[in-house]
Amino acid sequence: MVNFALTVVTTWGIYALLGMGIVLIYRTSRILNIAGGQLAMFVGYVAATLILNGYPFVLALPAGLVTAMALGFVVFWLMLRRVMGEPPHIGLMVTVGLATMLNGFMVVLFGGGMAAVPTGLPGFTQIGSLRLPTPDVVAAVGAWLGIAAIAIVYHVTNLGLQMRAVAEKVMLSAQRGLDVERTVALSWVIGVFAAGYAGILHGERAFVALSASVIGISALIACLIGGMDSLKGVVVGAFIVAASENLTALYVDPRYVLLAPVLFLFVILSVRPWGLFGTVEEFRRV
Repeated sequence: MVNFALTVVTTWGIYALLGMGIVLIYRTSRILNIAGGQLAMFVGYVAATLILNGYPFVLALPAGLVTAMALGFVVFWLMLRRVMGEPPHIGLMVTVGLATMLNGFMVVLFGGGMAAVPTGLPGFTQIGSLRLPTPDVVAAVGAWLGIAAIAIVYHVTNLGLQMRAVAEKVMLSAQRGLDVERTVALSWVIGVFAAGYAGILHGERAFVALSASVIGISALIACLIGGMDSLKGVVVGAFIVAASENLTALYVDPRYVLLAPVLFLFVILSVRPWGLFGTVEEFRRV
C-alpha cells in the first residue's frame, strides 16, 4: 500500500509540474500549448542520449534543463511571437504543428524508441522498515521541488509579479512600461523548463518514448479540471488524474487508465465549465 501511495504521489507530481508549465504559458500568452508532452519527451531524449554516451545523471539533468529553456525561447521567438494577440485558435494550431514537428525530430534524431534516464543509484531506498523503489523516490522529490520552485518564482519574485500583471491586464501593463514580449517569452522559457523537467523525471522512473508523450494529455486534463488559469487548480486536477489512473489500473483494468480522468473531466466541466478554480470567462450564446 505504501508503494501504491508513492506511485500516486510521483505521478501526481509529474502531472502537476507539466501542467504548471501549461498554465503559466496560457495565463501570460493566452495560448493553449498542446505540445507539452512532446516537449517533455524531446528533453527526456536529450538527457537519455547524454547518459547513453557516458555522461552521469548529475550532468545530463542540468544539460537537459538548459536545453528545455533554450527550446522554450526559440519556440516563442520563431513560432509564437508573431501570433500574440491573434484569435486563440491561431496559437493553438501553431502548437499542434509544433507537436507534429517534434515527433518528427524525435524519430530522426533519437530513433523514436524507448530510452531510460537512469540515475545510477541503487534500485531500492531503505527508510526505516520501508523499502521503496529509488526511481519513484527521486522522481517524487524532484517533481515537488520543481513545483515549489515555480510557485516561489511566480508568487514572490519580480518576474512573477510581471507575469501576473500581464495575465491580468496586458494593455495596462504595456502602458506602464512593462516589456510584455519579454515577459511572455520568459513564461515560455519557464513553461518548457517545467515540461522538460517532467519528461526527464518520467524517463528516470519509467521510460522516454514517443508514446510516453501521452503524459501531456494527462497534464492538460489536469489543467482543464483545475482551471486553465489557476496554478492551485492544476495541482488539485493533477491529483484527481493521477489517483483515478492508478486506482483504475489497480482495481479495474489497466486498459481503462486513460478513460478514468476523462470521465472526471466531463463530470466536472458539466458543472463548472471553467474548472474547479478557474476564472469565469464571459461568452455569448447564439
